[in-house]
Amino acid sequence: GGGQAQESQQEDTVVPASQHTNNANDNNVVLALPEYMSNASLEARNQIIRIQFSWYQFAEFPRDVLGRTYPNLQHLDIRQNASLTCIESLISQLPHLTSLNLSDCPNIHTLAPLATTLGMPQQQREGTLQENQLNPTTRRTLSLRHLWVRGCNLSSMSREEWSNVFDTLSESTGPLERLTLSRNNMSYLHGNIGKLKRLTYLFVEDNDVTGGSMNNATPRRGSRNSGFELPDELGNLSNLRFISLCGNNVTSLPRTVGRLHDSCDVYLHRNPNLTYPPPMYQRSITTMRQFFHRERMALLRGAVLFMPHWKRARRRANERLYRPGGWGYMVCKERFEDSARRSSISLMGD
Repeated sequence: GGGQAQESQQEDTVVPASQHTNNANDNNVVLALPEYMSNASLEARNQIIRIQFSWYQFAEFPRDVLGRTYPNLQHLDIRQNASLTCIESLISQLPHLTSLNLSDCPNIHTLAPLATTLGMPQQQREGTLQENQLNPTTRRTLSLRHLWVRGCNLSSMSREEWSNVFDTLSESTGPLERLTLSRNNMSYLHGNIGKLKRLTYLFVEDNDVTGGSMNNATPRRGSRNSGFELPDELGNLSNLRFISLCGNNVTSLPRTVGRLHDSCDVYLHRNPNLTYPPPMYQRSITTMRQFFHRERMALLRGAVLFMPHWKRARRRANERLYRPGGWGYMVCKERFEDSARRSSISLMGD
């Protein structure tokens, strides 16, 4: 994890599900709720706000069953499910979900269902076929405050999908305060994460798909082959108080990291190729800000000292260029003679 801080989850009423296992080889299996869960009294079901499914192997939830059975469900925890491939069936029927934990579900390849719902909303499905064709997808409304996604495989998610997911999370009525994207084989963090203005904790760990190897080459900051990419928009997370980027093969941090709050704890362990800023300045946001400030001031002093030399060099170049015999002088002379020749010809014609 990220140093001293640990990712914790609230403990509410829990429905134990860790002892039940379906056939993991059947990818079409649909979760069948235990009889004691579905037969519970309405009052008892209304009090249940958290359910955890550990080692259940199912491809999807039965449509509308879970949401109708447990209308006040706010916390959903799914772990070690190798059959689950899409979270559409989870998100669509739990509109009041405030925390979602997806851990060690290796066949989940996208989080796109968080952003859009396939087809029209339930209240608009009675519309004409033409209306449905004109509106194939609808932006989803979320209530998430905490989102954990660990041990999935999100390497194939496109930048457009990440953009839509972060846009939707930024509009969550929660609002989203804690986000974990660890061990997901990611190679970059999309810039739209900067829209999560209320985000307080950010864990992006162990996404190193290169094994820490850079082929013994010196990484060039800003290149596509320079390890895990971090966006400049990371500095827009003004409410961030904890960020862990451990084990991602990060080679450089954006200068905008210096805009984060002074009290924000930053953890950068297991990034052996991280050289910018230098290791001695990686201890805190304050030391990083000092390094970036010194770098800017050095560039500014260099520009101030360079300007007089540049002006003198430009003046000398112009003098050599346009004095008699210079290349610029000859070009101007030829143009002048050509223009005069054309003018004389036109006067003779008149």
